[in-house]
Amino acid sequence: MASKRQSGGSQWLRYVALPLGILALVVALRLFVLLPFRVQTRAIEPKLREGAWAFALQGKTPRIGDIVLFEIAKVTGNKERQMRAVARVVALPGDSVELRDGVLWVNAHPQRDYRLRRTHESYALRLPREGGVYPISPLSLVAYRTALIEEERLGLVRDRKEHLGTNPATWIEALRRNPYRTFYRDYYWVLVDDPSEAPDSRHLGIIPSDAIEGIVFFSF
Repeated sequence: MASKRQSGGSQWLRYVALPLGILALVVALRLFVLLPFRVQTRAIEPKLREGAWAFALQGKTPRIGDIVLFEIAKVTGNKERQMRAVARVVALPGDSVELRDGVLWVNAHPQRDYRLRRTHESYALRLPREGGVYPISPLSLVAYRTALIEEERLGLVRDRKEHLGTNPATWIEALRRNPYRTFYRDYYWVLVDDPSEAPDSRHLGIIPSDAIEGIVFFSF
């Protein structure tokens, strides 16, 4: 028969030490390696099931085919808040990406298509690298505009001649005078597997590297 001291020690281990140890482990993983999150979309099913818990690995550079967790701004009324989204990386900084006749091309090579259904959009653009100078047309401006505004807002734009503000008329006139713009961050093109379920780069434009929180590697 176990003594009261042994019983008390066992209960302390079970109800105090073990939960505290697990909590400390979760906090350590959260701070340094892993980012746990709840999947709230069916956009990457069956790879990521809606409602499942998943982990994103921080600190690694995404590659083509990786599913990434990233932040986007969602505007509700007059308020803007940050929310998390998941999508698959299909093109990297410096790549040229094109959707032609429903087929995705990167650097003039057809790519594996993870999408459950093809869409009918057509687009072609080059993804900026940090420090790169790129021509901007009225068509590609749709993908670039949000990123350029954010770089100005963050104070990254060093040349005052490249400041465009937020007035569309100012942009058109400025780009007519000089269509070349410097980018100060790396950017990715991301798509969801089910285009009907969630926004991706088709709606959000190019995704800056510092918006990507981690690469999703495990879910349960």
